[in-house]
Amino acid sequence: MPLTFSLSPTLLDRFPDCRAGGFLVHGLQTAAARLAEEPEPLSAAALEAAGITQQNLADEPRIQAWRRAIARCGLKPSTYKSSPEQLAGRLLRGKGISTPLPVVNAYCAVSVRHLAPLGGYDLRRLPGPVITLRLARPGEDLFQPLGGRPEDMPLTGDVAVYACGSEVICWAFNHRDSARTCLEAGTDEAVFFSEAAAPEQHAGLEAALRDLADLLARNGARVGEIQLTDSAEPVVLT
Repeated sequence: MPLTFSLSPTLLDRFPDCRAGGFLVHGLQTAAARLAEEPEPLSAAALEAAGITQQNLADEPRIQAWRRAIARCGLKPSTYKSSPEQLAGRLLRGKGISTPLPVVNAYCAVSVRHLAPLGGYDLRRLPGPVITLRLARPGEDLFQPLGGRPEDMPLTGDVAVYACGSEVICWAFNHRDSARTCLEAGTDEAVFFSEAAAPEQHAGLEAALRDLADLLARNGARVGEIQLTDSAEPVVLT
């Protein structure tokens, strides 16, 4: 099914340089099977080659920009780290990133490569065909964090979320996905998103989406066209 995606005007008032994009994928099971046999390489080598270390990761311009965005959500950036900082930090500490889902492992590898967030969601588990990146609506929105407690991730009116109706599918831009809409072992139809909160992140956002789309297509999935937006005008993912 087509999916409509947009940025809300109130989010753009708070984050005027925000840009986001995504694409649909069908036949994800084919790609998952091939990626299980030949996983996408995931290591700290590219980070270290660029001079990024555990000690200076927080000073990297793209990570700094995420820390500023998280702070504008009313959250402590050192506690609620962006997904690129979380992933890169684990690798630089010598901790691998491995989940039971080959596609998730693959997009984590792409995310680290570009220091850009990526998230995937099961189309069949979404409550509707419209997704908006917007500020949370206290008392209206619902969120069941994957591997976390709802009380630790409050839905205040300052927090940027991906939402499908009143269902929050990702909290604090890219900090935590929802257990109710995340990819599962049997997911065959999915949508993937990435976003940027500042100009220095725009190139990484586009490169990460292209890289992931190419990777999934090479492994047999049917990948839709990447759609990007920096306005409240909806785009349609097909």
